[in-house]
Amino acid sequence: MTTTPSGSALQRGIGAAKKFNSGPHRAALVVSLLVSLFAALFVTSYSLAMGNPQPHDIPIGVVSESVSPEQLESSLQSATDTSFLVSSYPSADAAKAALEQQQIYAALVTESGTASDLYISSASGASIAHVISSEATQVGSSLGVQLTVTDLNPLRPNDPSGLVLFYLALASTIIGFVGAIQTRVNASGMTIAGELAWDAGRAVLVGLVISLTTGPVFGFETFPFLPVWGVLAMTVFIAGAVYNFFRVIVGGKWALMPTWIIFILISNPSSGGAVAPELLPPFYEFMGRWMPTGATVRALRDLAYFPDALHPEPYLVLGAWLVGATAAFVIARRIRYGFGRVERTPA
Repeated sequence: MTTTPSGSALQRGIGAAKKFNSGPHRAALVVSLLVSLFAALFVTSYSLAMGNPQPHDIPIGVVSESVSPEQLESSLQSATDTSFLVSSYPSADAAKAALEQQQIYAALVTESGTASDLYISSASGASIAHVISSEATQVGSSLGVQLTVTDLNPLRPNDPSGLVLFYLALASTIIGFVGAIQTRVNASGMTIAGELAWDAGRAVLVGLVISLTTGPVFGFETFPFLPVWGVLAMTVFIAGAVYNFFRVIVGGKWALMPTWIIFILISNPSSGGAVAPELLPPFYEFMGRWMPTGATVRALRDLAYFPDALHPEPYLVLGAWLVGATAAFVIARRIRYGFGRVERTPA
């Protein structure tokens, strides 16, 4: 029986399809499609979170017998086209204390006559401080007072945009799970005790290097060295522990995907490091409070600019992630592989 040219072409096509399906090309196609999807998600997430900041419900204070909270709120809203939550304080000292506690972003204090002070705190949120201070003249005119703007907590000269602390948190999370990936690829065959020991040692070393580079070496930021080192080491360990958990659950081939979603697509853009939480969309504003990168940014900000007004919440959040991620990894590994050596984690 003679095979027709069309039949031969069909057979070749079927053979090529079978070869593609059984060879490495199918996996390469799947990876290419997933990477393209994640690239689109990355751009979408960061654009939604930080591409067009929209201030809303910004808390500020007022100390005045002539200007009511309602008047100040109306004047600010007219000047900035955003919403404010204005609270009245009994004295200038009380308002300044609220600024130090980061309960408010600005405070208007009126004196006798038409001279008044507008206190802002750039370290609490550079973008919000800029929004308020840039419209101070218009606000003062509408209220019939002459405002003098004073920044009680200015940013460092080497960090006028207030982004260095965000970069510290960003580097810690990314290096945290990348370090865990490379350790498992290049140092297989460890017991669970060995894995955890190297995770902890790597976290301490990375936190030390980042702290030294940013502070004493180049002077990008000024902060208490040991506490910042501890916060960064904790962040590195958390990111690695999250990856380790997914590595056990879904296998080493795909563990990066859920880790990337948690840290790169959600935790980092919602952290409030690049854009103040009150300028983020509601989803990101909410998530930033409970995700590790947001907690790291808040802890670093307190240590660098508000050392006398530290908040416990970011440390509680980091502690919960540390304990939860580590426990989840240990339990999952114990159930699936035991505590002994694992030469290679099956996909």
